[in-house]
Amino acid sequence: MHFKNSLKIVLFTHLFLFVSISKMMSQKNLRIGYIDMEYILENLDEYNLANQEYSLKLEKWRKEIEERSKKIEQEYEELEIKRPLITSTIYTEFKKEIDFKKIQLENYQQKRFGAEGDWITQEKILIQPIQDEVLDAVKKIVEKNKFDYIFDKSSAIVMLYSEKKYDISELVLKSILRQEKIENLQMNFEDEIKQKRRDSLSKVKELRKLSIQKRRDSILNARKNK
Repeated sequence: MHFKNSLKIVLFTHLFLFVSISKMMSQKNLRIGYIDMEYILENLDEYNLANQEYSLKLEKWRKEIEERSKKIEQEYEELEIKRPLITSTIYTEFKKEIDFKKIQLENYQQKRFGAEGDWITQEKILIQPIQDEVLDAVKKIVEKNKFDYIFDKSSAIVMLYSEKKYDISELVLKSILRQEKIENLQMNFEDEIKQKRRDSLSKVKELRKLSIQKRRDSILNARKNK
């Protein structure tokens, strides 16, 4: 019953979106486009590297939590095996220690994967700047081409139908890659200038050194001739 109600809600939502988009499309001179954020990000090397680093950190934390959890469970099992051989007081003390370790692990798990945990912080540090870069590129294209609406195909908004001609994903991707290329060329140009300056300074120092050496040789020769 719950599944049927959920299905009705989803279908109603899709129908509402379809009608809304159709109304927008029917308006005069209205420009609408869409992007596929997932496609754009997957084709950015910077995002793939950041996502890989992000995934490795999450996996490291999960593995650490899993290992600590197994160790605690093992300590509980070992304590139960020893229970007939120790007093109730000693048993209680050992159990308190293990219980404390368990609480510490739960706090650590919350710190890493809680609602406001480190996983969100790391996402903001590693992933969000690249997403912001994509949105900035979209904004520039929207302003340049006078779009009225841009949807994200990979977001929660479900697009029942979309013609390829309204997809500006490639345009956004090329814009970002072009900007990255320009920045790389600029960095290379600046590095080249810095290197030339270093080489020039080195030559000046070398010429100065030779000049001083010649002057010294000249003075020594003059003294010898006297």
